[in-house]
Amino acid sequence: MVALFACLVLGGVARADAVDPTTVIRNGTDSLLKVITEGKTYFDKDPDRFYAEIQRVLDPTVDFAKFAQGVMAVYYKRATPTQRERFQATFKSGLVRTYGKALLDFGDEKIDVLPSDRPRAQPDRDVVKMEIHSKEGKVYPVLYSMRLGDDGQWRMYNIVINGINMGITYRNQFASAMKAPENHGSLDEVISQWAETIAHIDPAKQGNPEGGGSDAATNEGAGDE
Repeated sequence: MVALFACLVLGGVARADAVDPTTVIRNGTDSLLKVITEGKTYFDKDPDRFYAEIQRVLDPTVDFAKFAQGVMAVYYKRATPTQRERFQATFKSGLVRTYGKALLDFGDEKIDVLPSDRPRAQPDRDVVKMEIHSKEGKVYPVLYSMRLGDDGQWRMYNIVINGINMGITYRNQFASAMKAPENHGSLDEVISQWAETIAHIDPAKQGNPEGGGSDAATNEGAGDE
């Protein structure tokens, strides 16, 4: 199940050359599946190459800066520019390293990117819907929050999988770490330990298959601070 979530988070959006967000998601999924297929042939000998390939397809279309800002939430204003940059780098690395290897287990699941069924509430925001059909017959709904940047490219800044809002999940983890006695309210401590903090999170084991999530849920997660 970790592999399922990895594909959703790390593979849903992987290219910024598409005109509309739905096409970005669809093309990105195809690109990631190619990375997985090739990665299975060399991961054991060269895992760093695999992680680099994942990051290469992610960088153009995931708004890591906005995603990380939403995770830090109220603590973002307290952070220095250096701390913000450190967390953004740590946040990105954590996603790639935590879920990257699990991508290799992705197999015969069927992925459907659904066409838009309503007009955009805002011209620079959209939600793209996807369904993952597992080999066991379960359906996992996915919602991608997309934002149109000043450069005319759509980028993902949050994701809801199986009813679990990942922006809020990570935000709660960050807030809990800041309040933990051993960290003494230190942003530097929390940032340094972030990879360990999120290592246990497996949202694919939460929520209810076919339970879905609301479009509104995506808009209250990371990136909206």
